[in-house]
Amino acid sequence: MSNETTISDIVALSAKDDAAGVKSAIGDLLQQKVMVSLEGKKKDFAKTFLTKTQTDSKGPESVSSEEKIEDGSRDASTT
Repeated sequence: MSNETTISDIVALSAKDDAAGVKSAIGDLLQQKVMVSLEGKKKDFAKTFLTKTQTDSKGPESVSSEEKIEDGSRDASTT
């Protein structure tokens, strides 16, 4: 971007007593910083998107047949 706001722009506007210009320049500068940060996050996300991550080799935990059901329902398989 050729019209990026810089700190020196804010200082120059402050020296001219242009409060509205300073406010606008600060907003522009913050917006630029946010956009740069988001672009970095998008790149990081794109690198890891749809790639398999390391997981625990045990797999999902299975429920033991000896565990009791606490909600009051019966286990029909034991009767």
